[in-house]
Amino acid sequence: MSTRPFGLIAVATLLALAACSDSPTTSTATPTPGGASTGAAAARDDCGGAVTKVQERLARPGVQGVKAEGQCTTVVITTTLSDGDAGTARQLCDLAAEVAYTGDVKGIRVLGQSSKELAQGIAGGKCL
Repeated sequence: MSTRPFGLIAVATLLALAACSDSPTTSTATPTPGGASTGAAAARDDCGGAVTKVQERLARPGVQGVKAEGQCTTVVITTTLSDGDAGTARQLCDLAAEVAYTGDVKGIRVLGQSSKELAQGIAGGKCL
């Protein structure tokens, strides 16, 4: 009996699982000294300036980073907040909302130290 059909099934299963991975496509903006982005990739990673604007607005202790998720549809803010700091997370979300909704950005997520989502916002709505 041949094991070839089983090998093909195994490969197909692995490819399907990889396509369904929880790891979203993300990008981060890393401005050069002086704040200028370099090249087309940096401009794309910054999502029309939204990532840099949010980074500047939230430049404070406790905010670890800002990145774009998807195709610049969501700005994700990583923090050192504990799971019980939802109120502070909403404040950060509201501050980010003042500058984030440009171009394709339609949402904001604030993650705590454990990577739990503590607050979220959508364009035209209040952060929850």
